[in-house]
Amino acid sequence: RLTTPHLRIGIIGAGRSADLHALAYGAGARASICAVCDADAEIAAARATEWGAERSYTDYRDLLADDRIDAVEIILPHHLHEEVTLAALAAGKPVSVQKPMARSVAESQRMADAAAAADVDLRVLENFRHYPPFVEAKRMIDEGAIGEPATQHISVIGGGGPGWEVPRRAWRWRLDADLCGGGPCMFDHGYHIFSIAQYLLGPVEEVFAWILTSEIARIEIDRPALVAWKHTARNRLGSWDTTGSPQLLVPSKYYTNDERVQIVGEKGIIWINHCSGLLTSAPPLVLYRDGVTTEYHAIESDWGASFRIGGRDWHGRLLDGTPCEMTAAEGLDVMRFSEAAHRAAAERRVVRIDEMA
Repeated sequence: RLTTPHLRIGIIGAGRSADLHALAYGAGARASICAVCDADAEIAAARATEWGAERSYTDYRDLLADDRIDAVEIILPHHLHEEVTLAALAAGKPVSVQKPMARSVAESQRMADAAAAADVDLRVLENFRHYPPFVEAKRMIDEGAIGEPATQHISVIGGGGPGWEVPRRAWRWRLDADLCGGGPCMFDHGYHIFSIAQYLLGPVEEVFAWILTSEIARIEIDRPALVAWKHTARNRLGSWDTTGSPQLLVPSKYYTNDERVQIVGEKGIIWINHCSGLLTSAPPLVLYRDGVTTEYHAIESDWGASFRIGGRDWHGRLLDGTPCEMTAAEGLDVMRFSEAAHRAAAERRVVRIDEMA
């Protein structure tokens, strides 16, 4: 917990995704962007002006040496997460690192260990856990709205359409497994899915997966794929399929993905009908119980809102000491789930989560 009424935040990495993180600042926020760092000096300076920051840097070490900065957000390509997080923790700066936590369980473990040794706060921003329809669905499940949950199924379609304009440099590293940590569908976007599966129905103990590949513009993409798992809680199962349908129009302000979830319990069913995309006009959240279907139209469902809510959740953690999604330990659990699924597909066997060191 920091003894200041208002946080001064340093942003490290000012690319396209930083637009979403910036939603946590401004009117009503208890924090402001004090400094911006990007390897491209023009981008760093332009972002500093856009966000009202006092300073811009091209070397993250210079930003970390700035005593006026209370904490940092790391929004960098995945291969840099460990390096910059360890440096920030060593400098005594609390860290929010953009998902996925890192490229592997080993990197993530070193980050978690360093945070514990330095007694400095580290959290992973996984914005799906702050998306209001998911948060409300979890509340319903926990309060028994569908009785004892039995299964969940998550479906993701990567479609086509104009969507969000993302610079080519941002796509290049995501398509390089060494820089990204894995493929763009099952590893990069997959961290969201593995995370929300555990968020809704709890820890997982076993997983199996098929991860195929398809070619788009002479590039191999890690889809279609199917993952199935067994939760630690008795008689709870889950599955996730991801499909590439580039000729299928998925309207979206953001990435042209369609994500939807169904959770079936002994007394009812919950559907979350969209997240980053808007493939259908169905309400974002629906509950079926006792023959009655209740549609939740008024719930906030703009995907960008999850970044605003998630950012301010972290600010509350630093200022008030309140619990925060996701701790380093939770981020590491999601990484174990992801790595187990990839190992299961590679070795064609059921993999236990406790195999992941």
